[in-house]
Amino acid sequence: MTLFPLTNRLPRVRAAPKAFIPWFRIQFHGLSHPQGEKGAKAIQKQESWFVKVVCTLFVYSQTLDDFCLGYLSKNLNPSTEFEVVKWLNNPAIRLKFFELSRENLDVTHSFWTYNLLIRSFCHVGLHGSAKLVFDYMKIDGHLPDSTLLGFMISAFGRAGEFDMARKLLDEVQSDDVMVTVYAMNNLLNMMVKESKLEEAAKANEVDKGRCLLNEIRLRDDCSPNVVTYTSIISGYCNLGKMKEASALFSELINSGTAHGVVTFNALIDGFGRVGDMLSAKSMYEKMTSFGCSADVVTFTSLINGYSQIRDVNQSLQLWNAMEVRNISPNVYTFAITINALCKQNRIHEARGLLRELQCRNIVPKPFIFNPVIDGFCKAGNLDEANRIVAEMENKCEPDKVTFTILIIGHCMKGRMLDAISIFDKMLSVGCAPDGVTVHSLISCLFKAGIPNEAFRISKIASQDMKLTVSTSVDNNA
Repeated sequence: MTLFPLTNRLPRVRAAPKAFIPWFRIQFHGLSHPQGEKGAKAIQKQESWFVKVVCTLFVYSQTLDDFCLGYLSKNLNPSTEFEVVKWLNNPAIRLKFFELSRENLDVTHSFWTYNLLIRSFCHVGLHGSAKLVFDYMKIDGHLPDSTLLGFMISAFGRAGEFDMARKLLDEVQSDDVMVTVYAMNNLLNMMVKESKLEEAAKANEVDKGRCLLNEIRLRDDCSPNVVTYTSIISGYCNLGKMKEASALFSELINSGTAHGVVTFNALIDGFGRVGDMLSAKSMYEKMTSFGCSADVVTFTSLINGYSQIRDVNQSLQLWNAMEVRNISPNVYTFAITINALCKQNRIHEARGLLRELQCRNIVPKPFIFNPVIDGFCKAGNLDEANRIVAEMENKCEPDKVTFTILIIGHCMKGRMLDAISIFDKMLSVGCAPDGVTVHSLISCLFKAGIPNEAFRISKIASQDMKLTVSTSVDNNA
């Protein structure tokens, strides 16, 4: 494909000013072959002017006639061509020059030109162009080394181009190009990590990861490591596919691959999510025999599992076991235990854990306080709820849920002026209420006989928050 049309008229090419040439210069840190650009033949000083002329020509000229093409064909060689590619910093112009020199000038490109183009295109997100150059590279008789191949696999993986990465692997396997264990494991880990971001696509990606793991195991030159196995096990656990996760764990044990607490934690958390606490406890007991010590993640997963089946007493026993082992709970351990206690209306015990949290060197989050505040509001103890909010504000800012709980709680107790004050404070700190908050407050204001405030809040919600509340206002009116 010729990207520069040919004409019979020689275009005028003005000499570039001295200040113009350095604009093309670009440094590519970390883009070279493992041996650096020393592998590329250095050009002579007398050839540098020629490189500058070619760069100027390709930036300013829209067409090249037969004379120019003939001149370039006679004078370009792999070394000068590499320097031109290195100087041109516009990806589109780079690709045009590369294709023109390859198709119309019959220039033999060096490995270093392909290496530079592929890496530079990947760094600016042009993975399709990088794959195109790679295809040209193979057609022209060059094979990538393991370093360049590993770079491409990682770059495609980071961009989410997993199909392109897998296709690349399929192509090079037939060419007997060695793929490093690091590159294969890195791609597999990224595939599993990416699948966690979108639940709808998680399942297929984990299965693809499993297939890729099987491919790695069949290769003679590389083998999967514990990170690879654990990534896929964790993916299955997040999907609740504990049968598949357990089978893969058995495969990991039988393969003799070293494993640690992270793998056990993934399985314990997975069993806890599906409520299979017998299997979770069994996995916990196996840890010691494999030389692994339980950590805060282990205990937090177990506490969460027992909370899922509403066995809060067992969760509290694990909490005490952590203290015996001098394992400090983290923010999620507090959040899970407090929430479980509040669900069983044990708000005073939850309040005690909040006080303990104040003494810890932990940065709390609103979601830890909200269940306790909600519990005291529902119990009619608004004073205690307000005290908890005051303590909370010394550590972190209330969120939308906090304000909504307080507004509805005060409305239910008939403390409408306090509810209005909380709503105004919510707006003043830049926390936008949602439709539930506004509709609940407006409804309570009408019932309390305060229509003026109801209309004021309705107007604020309609104008500033773009909430549709007119129907509710009309009905209440």
